[in-house]
Amino acid sequence: MRFLAALSLLPSIAYAATWHTVEWDAPKFTALSGDFVIPKLPSAGGTPYVWPALQSSNGVLQAVCDGRKGAWWIGDGFYGTPSLPWGAGFSVKPGDVVHFTFTSSGSNGETWTATLSGPGSATSTFQISGSTMNRAILAVELTNVPFNFGPVVFKNLAITATTAASGWCGKTVSLGYSAGEYTVTGATASGNTCRVAQVTMPSKA
Repeated sequence: MRFLAALSLLPSIAYAATWHTVEWDAPKFTALSGDFVIPKLPSAGGTPYVWPALQSSNGVLQAVCDGRKGAWWIGDGFYGTPSLPWGAGFSVKPGDVVHFTFTSSGSNGETWTATLSGPGSATSTFQISGSTMNRAILAVELTNVPFNFGPVVFKNLAITATTAASGWCGKTVSLGYSAGEYTVTGATASGNTCRVAQVTMPSKA
């Protein structure tokens, strides 16, 4: 699990991992929630991660679905600076639906509460100082395993920022997909919140 460099910088950086992402950018995000449909298991071997996240220049707050051991496990954590212990999680199977939330609180928004619910439940709290979460990302991160287990589907997304959602809700960027290869349906902006009915990320060789 790693946080992504700015998309504009990625062509000059050599990564062992293969990335497929759908992303929204805003000056500062304060919450992200949605339903994650657990995908099929990938081919044996390699390192498959699938995750929704909020990211700053210092790190990424993620709900990582980890398939390294031939089964899926999902858990929350912050990867970056400061270095923090990983949070709680539970085992999941293909077809399960996990509801995830990331919510900031405190005077500077430095306290983040992450929850997972579905076949199990988990709540984790992270003190993340000095980070402005300016990217909301849905990611498939693969090392030595093909992306042959799609589609990866996220539903009922709610993304909240400190600025009007009308300025960023309808604009997505991607790493690994060209225009038209992934779908974002039912995106609506209301106040500072963007709601998205579904994001579908298909397999890609």
